[in-house]
Amino acid sequence: MNKKSGKVQNKNGSSVEKKKAELMPLDDKKTSEKSSFTEFKDAPDKTESDILAGERPGNKVKDKEKTSGKEKPEAPVKRAAPGKKKSLAPVIIAVAAVVIVAGVVFFILGRNGNTPIENIFVSDIEVVLADGTVQTMKASAAFEELSTDRFYKGIVIDGVDVGGMTKDEAYAAVTKTLPQNPEEICVKLKLAEKTLIPNFNDVTVEYNTREVIDTAFEMYRPASEKDLDQLKECYNNVQQLKNTKQNFESSYTIKVNNVRETVEKVLNIYVEEYSEFRDASIVDFDLENREFIIEKEKTGYDIDVESAVKGVEELFESGTYTGTVTVPVDIKSPEVTEAMLREEYGLIGEQTTITNGVESRNVNISQACSNINGTVLEPGEVFSFNEVVGQRTIENGFQAATVIAGGQYEQDLGGGICQVSGTLYNAALKSNLKIIERHGHAWPSDYIDPGLDATVDWPSTDMKFENDSDDRIIIVAWWDPDDWSCNAQIYGKKLPDGQYIETEAEIVSQYTPGPEYTEYVEDWDMPVGETKELRHSYDCITAYAYKVWYDKDGNEIDRVYYDSTYYKPYGRRIAVGVVREDGTYASIDHSTGEILPEPTPEPVVTTTPAPVPDTPTPEPPTPDPPTPDPNTTPDPTPAT
Repeated sequence: MNKKSGKVQNKNGSSVEKKKAELMPLDDKKTSEKSSFTEFKDAPDKTESDILAGERPGNKVKDKEKTSGKEKPEAPVKRAAPGKKKSLAPVIIAVAAVVIVAGVVFFILGRNGNTPIENIFVSDIEVVLADGTVQTMKASAAFEELSTDRFYKGIVIDGVDVGGMTKDEAYAAVTKTLPQNPEEICVKLKLAEKTLIPNFNDVTVEYNTREVIDTAFEMYRPASEKDLDQLKECYNNVQQLKNTKQNFESSYTIKVNNVRETVEKVLNIYVEEYSEFRDASIVDFDLENREFIIEKEKTGYDIDVESAVKGVEELFESGTYTGTVTVPVDIKSPEVTEAMLREEYGLIGEQTTITNGVESRNVNISQACSNINGTVLEPGEVFSFNEVVGQRTIENGFQAATVIAGGQYEQDLGGGICQVSGTLYNAALKSNLKIIERHGHAWPSDYIDPGLDATVDWPSTDMKFENDSDDRIIIVAWWDPDDWSCNAQIYGKKLPDGQYIETEAEIVSQYTPGPEYTEYVEDWDMPVGETKELRHSYDCITAYAYKVWYDKDGNEIDRVYYDSTYYKPYGRRIAVGVVREDGTYASIDHSTGEILPEPTPEPVVTTTPAPVPDTPTPEPPTPDPPTPDPNTTPDPTPAT
């Protein structure tokens, strides 16, 4: 029914205009029509004038009353005048019109035989519009309005208002808004310490948009216009959609294709590489940072590719498209790790001594340290100080400095390097290495305890030690100008269990030489009467050396006697000038240093002497050249 036109549309498109208030009620109309037809049929003998006179067929007519011989007089009946009798045509025409109209209605609505007679006139229903207005309307009109092939206003699918659209139009509009890839596919593979990201780009996405559209379209559709309660409920709900929209959302399924191929492609690259494993190893030594350079160990892995594929597939099947799958592996562990080598190898022993401020001496010490620094000794090899440091020459970078030679101080190339040999000797003792050769000085040095020094002299006097361990060792040596320290360190396999060694000296005997040990020697360049001290006295000392073992907590666990050093007594040595004013040389008493008087001349015989040659002036004796000791300290702090 079209509410605005007020016409009922029949199947062929024609319309019948509704009758309004002038039509009588259906029941009265039927009664009237039935009564008229019945009377006409049941009284065929009635005349038209009888009917017009008010007698209706079927009415009861009283018989003439009979009395005892008398009849009741009847009222006179007026008769129409001849020639002026009323005609029945208008009545017949009116009745025929009613019959015709009724027939047309029955024919139009019931010609197919499908419409029951009682539904020819449809019932009204009371509905509530979107604005709250209550309105009465024909059920057929409500059903026709709800039976549209388009979505009701207020239906929203995936954010698209599809009201007024057909199903196909709605599908086209909605699918435009749906993302091609609604989920980020990012599953990572955790392989040992490495994270791999496969490229899962072959993905099929299926939306259930068609099903959602069908469901949304059927919402509030009445099954029949006969069920007035359902029709009313559906109509009211459709009206409310205009106020409160009904949202529908599509769901989707994702199928990731070629999972196995993708996972295998990523993992197969590492199958061979990861199957290899190796122990950590020492490859070099960093002198600047003074530490071993270690090649890290490599753990081997047998990769379980099949389990990795299964893990990824299960993740996708659960509807999860991001995450990390740990690749199962069988670990092949190395036996030696970097941490183990760091713990086992490093500094074994070290020694530091302090030099004085004599520049040339410190130059020689620095040069000797530089020549030693970085020396590597394989197991069984012997370190020779003279071989490593080399001959002390100007070309080799050495300068003249104080040395001990012939029991006194002299100047010679390489003076002071005995401090380097003594420092390194103590580092070797603390590293528990085997000492092959070592010599003490003429007297103790001031930079290290008695019994712990080691003198050297090119080429005969040397300091040597052997690497009697099972591993190579590295010798590090340097002179630090900031604090004038001479440093020696030995790196290799550490002593067991965190143990370490310190060196100690013990003086077991000592006495100071008296004046009787004083020596006086001629100075052939100094005038008579002048003296100078060439050497002060040194005590006679016997010193023992010990290697003292400590545990990692600093507790002494052993004290091992190692060596004994004897320093003989030295008295003062004083030079006495013997040059006279006339250029001749005087003699001295070597026990007292006094100048001896000149001898008395013999008496002259008066005879004429035979001619004799002139007596030459004696030349001063030339002392033997001293043997230089290159490791001495200048007076008053002697260098040795």
